[in-house]
Amino acid sequence: MANPEHIETLDLVDKISVIGYRLGLSLFSVSLAWYCIIGFVESSWGQLPSTFQFNPASLFIVATLLSAGNLHVYDKNVRSIIMWSGWLGIALFSFLINSHFEWVAYGFIFVAFSGIALKESFCFRVFGLKLIPLLLFLTTLFMAIRLWTLSLGLIAICTLIFSYLTVQKWKMPLHFDIGNKSNYQI
Repeated sequence: MANPEHIETLDLVDKISVIGYRLGLSLFSVSLAWYCIIGFVESSWGQLPSTFQFNPASLFIVATLLSAGNLHVYDKNVRSIIMWSGWLGIALFSFLINSHFEWVAYGFIFVAFSGIALKESFCFRVFGLKLIPLLLFLTTLFMAIRLWTLSLGLIAICTLIFSYLTVQKWKMPLHFDIGNKSNYQI
């Protein structure tokens, strides 16, 4: 996690991992927005024609691969929980996509991004991040019981918070994400 007072010298791999992590956050924001737009359009006007359909699951998968795969957290147990919940969500998508249980895969990916939001809230003061775990939990619950309007409303709120986080992250120097390399548990 970041330590703004410490300026670590970054090599090429460090820079690529921070950029990958931030791209994952950006893509997660886009994924949430796309899910929300598709959901509201289909609930208002009915199913979109097949030429316009694009399942947001693939965006969530790539966002999770980028963010969970390039996570910078000192504690290996916390890092493992966040990463493995993301990997499990990705694996579950291959079995549950377009089924009534797709919400389970989303739930695990939301656990990963809830952990990322909490991690970021401890490092940086970004408004609303501490609410993300609750909002994503409720979103998953509403997906499971098919309360789509409530689910989409919560996703819209999460989109705003993660979009704000993404903008703030891209403004920060890259070394903020790495912190002190000597503090990482391997």
